Amino acid sequence: MKAKVAVATVSGKAYFLIVNKLKERNIPFISLVPGETVPTEVKAVITTEKEKHLINHEKVLVYDSETEPDTVANEVLKILQGKEVYEKIVIGVDPGEVFGLAVIADGKVNETANCFSIQEVLSKTKNI
Repeated sequence: MKAKVAVATVSGKAYFLIVNKLKERNIPFISLVPGETVPTEVKAVITTEKEKHLINHEKVLVYDSETEPDTVANEVLKILQGKEVYEKIVIGVDPGEVFGLAVIADGKVNETANCFSIQEVLSKTKNI
């Protein structure tokens, strides 16, 4: 099993948003039903606030529908890299009609994006 992340929720909207963000970031995952046994290879389980009590795992990340799924994806990347915090983060912005955004954390590309407004750039950098 190469997936080190599990998504455990029966909430359709939360599942859709989380899974799309993980796919966008090329983070392999498995899907579980809350209460199902979590394989030992899994390093983190993403679920909702209502379902977190059903998850038996040491690292449970709660997806909050009020925040962007980027926040939980960034936390997953840190866990998969074995980090509590990054020592150094470099954010590069390529100005132009469409802004290019690159985030490098401890020497590894964490995220790249095209942003169509200054507000979008600020929103993405706020969630890093």
